[in-house]
Amino acid sequence: MFSPKTHLLLSLCATYVLAFTPPARLNIPLLLSPGGRPMMGVGMSSGEVQNFNFTLTTGLGYTVVASKSCTDCSDTPLYDISLSSSAKDLTGQSSLSLGPGSFSGSLMKENCVIYTADGSSWPYPNQTVVLADGQTQGSPFEQSVSGLLGLGTLKKQTTAAGFPAGFDDGLYGQYYIRNPDASNFTFGIDLNRSPVIPGNGSTLRIGSGASSLADSNAGTLHWLQPDESAYKSDQVQWRSTQGSITSGYLANNTQPDLTVQLDGWTAKIGSNTVGVGVPILVNVDPYYPGLYLPMQQARLIHDAISGSQQTQMSTIPGQTNSWIVPCDTKISFTVLINQQGFTIDQSVLVVDQGDGECLSLIEGFTDSSVTQYILGQNFMAQLYVIFNIPKDGTAIIGFAPRAVSSTKSRDIGAIVGGTVGGVAGVVAFGLLAFYFIRRRQDNTFFKRAAELEEEHKVASTVEPYTLGSHPVHTPTFPGSPPASAHHPLLGAHDPHGAHDPLGAHDPLGAAGIAPPSYEEASESGPASPGGYIRDSKMKFRRDTLMTSNGGSPPTSPHQTAFSGSSSNV
Repeated sequence: MFSPKTHLLLSLCATYVLAFTPPARLNIPLLLSPGGRPMMGVGMSSGEVQNFNFTLTTGLGYTVVASKSCTDCSDTPLYDISLSSSAKDLTGQSSLSLGPGSFSGSLMKENCVIYTADGSSWPYPNQTVVLADGQTQGSPFEQSVSGLLGLGTLKKQTTAAGFPAGFDDGLYGQYYIRNPDASNFTFGIDLNRSPVIPGNGSTLRIGSGASSLADSNAGTLHWLQPDESAYKSDQVQWRSTQGSITSGYLANNTQPDLTVQLDGWTAKIGSNTVGVGVPILVNVDPYYPGLYLPMQQARLIHDAISGSQQTQMSTIPGQTNSWIVPCDTKISFTVLINQQGFTIDQSVLVVDQGDGECLSLIEGFTDSSVTQYILGQNFMAQLYVIFNIPKDGTAIIGFAPRAVSSTKSRDIGAIVGGTVGGVAGVVAFGLLAFYFIRRRQDNTFFKRAAELEEEHKVASTVEPYTLGSHPVHTPTFPGSPPASAHHPLLGAHDPHGAHDPLGAHDPLGAAGIAPPSYEEASESGPASPGGYIRDSKMKFRRDTLMTSNGGSPPTSPHQTAFSGSSSNV
């Protein structure tokens, strides 16, 4: 149909156009469950989809769902394997711990989707899933939370789930199997503060003035690429994860493979300053609401607060203690990352429990062998956290100050991106027109076209995410029914659901195959049965103390364009 020269020019034009195709960011809304944990919408099984609310953690790398046979799982919908046409049983019996609780059950392979803010879905098929049929107090499967999305990498092979699980058994490994040309999997977490405060029992409790947790906006998970409008990209501080740690974490818990080494901390209480100036091992995990330090260091802070009193109240029951402190306590706590300080003050750290007494959200581990730190939701809510997991599983984590959201800046980004793409299209089609006019007059054009094509092959590579790309429009949140124990955020199993909405025959969805280095949401996949409420009245104070610090981050395999500072530890 076309001559070889015509094919050459069409190929050149297509290459130019594709070079300006940005990766798509998916906005996944997070709400607080009635029990106080961040949760997101997940669908499971092909054919008749079963919809659930999943909480998330960086402390594990497994997907877990409470099964129909779980008699200890209360006030939450349960997964029924008999209703799934895609579930496959695996041999092995799991027994996992997370914080103070533990759960156990059999294993299976299942197709899953994550629901996005615009009602579309992102499929992640063939997941290794722990089918929990029992749990102890302190485990997550209650009060509308039916499952757990593990954001860990499983880079270090483990038998914690009852079989030798590795990177390919987790979310990221399966992503790379589906997208062999991808080199990075990247996402950002933009959290709001948690209203959860230390209590005396295993059930999380909320602070004074927080009348209900159901439907409260917990933030947004920016999937496949961060939202550059949400943070200051020139101040990102990168740290590599530590893969050889064998001790110092919570008893009976698996060492998180997203552990990073930071540079210490300082606390200022009135005119007094205390701190630790040596490297510390830290796990940043949205599953926990507070800030958790080794007991000796937590005491160092509270001993400097006049009138403080250690109490058994805790947000990790049996594992930590909190302190009663004067309600007028003035305190700031700063974590150092590459010598840049990320600070939160008493507006976050001191909470009124409603009886005239106030509690500190800095807790100490009761086990003296715990030497690591956990920085939970209330710390993460003061900054923006980026996780980058390359194909070899050696993750890096970026910490950045929040940016003031600006609709104008987003519009400019869209205009700039559209202008560049438009110019590329004009140039490409101009070249095509020029060819047809001059095809018999100047064959030297094709020699140059061939050279340009080869040069462009070297110069252009579509990455799943590169810091510096233009942000895409953030969709608005439609209304939603209230989340409750018997009416979950996304609704329970619907026996009249659409046939094969998970795209069993097309794991990338019916919307078409995306460029091989990233995936997009499937608009024809199972839409969220309900939307999400974003409470415009929920305003949280986000205090950060920032000082810029030069340098370049650690680069992951095939990644060359990160912004911000780093350390190679």
